[in-house]
Formats: sequence, structure tokens, C-alpha cells
Amino acid sequence: MEEKTTKEIIGIVAIILGVLIIVYPYLIGWLAGIFLVIYGVLELIR
Repeated sequence: MEEKTTKEIIGIVAIILGVLIIVYPYLIGWLAGIFLVIYGVLELIR
């Protein structure tokens, strides 16, 4: 149970960071933002 909760938290954080990076592309990069959003969504679905 704890492992799933941890993965959900990581997924949510990844989505938030990804959206922020897409909105502010100069932080890290647009592609990194897209990758983080996709990774977060996949972690939540799993």
C-alpha cells in the first residue's frame, strides 16, 4: 500500500513539474516538461 501511495505522489509531482516546465520553457526545456507529464500520467495509471 505504501509503495502505491509513493508512486502516486511521485506521479503527481511529475505532472506538476511538467506543467510548470511547459508553461515556463526557459526553466529546463519544453521536451523535459512533456516527458514529465507523460511519465506522471503513466505512473498514475499503473
